[in-house]
Amino acid sequence: VGADGIGLYRTEFFYLDRASLPSEEEQYRAYRSVAERIAPRPVIFRTMDLGGDKVASYLGTTHETNPFLGYRGIRFALQHPEVFRAQIRAIYRASAFGNVRLMFPMISDLEELRRATALCHEVAAELDATGVAFDRDLQIGLMIETPSAVWVADHLARESAFFSVGSNDLTQYTLAMDRDNERLAHLYQPLHPAVLRSIRRTVECAQAAGRWAGVCGEMAGDPLTAVLLVGLGVDEL
Repeated sequence: VGADGIGLYRTEFFYLDRASLPSEEEQYRAYRSVAERIAPRPVIFRTMDLGGDKVASYLGTTHETNPFLGYRGIRFALQHPEVFRAQIRAIYRASAFGNVRLMFPMISDLEELRRATALCHEVAAELDATGVAFDRDLQIGLMIETPSAVWVADHLARESAFFSVGSNDLTQYTLAMDRDNERLAHLYQPLHPAVLRSIRRTVECAQAAGRWAGVCGEMAGDPLTAVLLVGLGVDEL
């Protein structure tokens, strides 16, 4: 229907509604299939965003009092490096068969980005040493979903290839309201000046570093707010 690619492929569903971990090979086959079918258009695989409202009990995730402020996203992945490494290897292997990109969810500071990126570099070195093909120019980016990421976006931009603004979570965290709480629905305002200023700052930091910035989330799919996002300098919806 005219889409130019897949802006966010949710990989966490491989881990849900099952009793054991998906293997690297299982993930590789799935990612490769997507990459091949959509080539030469790009697909951005978001690494596992488990936790919050997506719980896999066999991995030790549990329902928390404040799940969206808890053990989720990159925080969970970095605490399970072998699980994370297997997923990254699968994505890297699939990158040989299409226009693949990779991004990390829920980044809140530079140290998290560096740890996750270091794991990618280790995987790339291992694959290279064993003669396994992969895209050596694979773009590694991150999601801007937290206010802290917005305010260190200038530093994050120097060590990543692109930003993808998760407008749903960014709105939730910026306005300090649970977007799943019906009593607070009236407070969920993507056009709140604080949200728009956050997006604008993110875009400016990306541009200053020669990076591109996209938006994934409901704002990017609404014709009225999409026009506004383009006006703010967003490169991709």
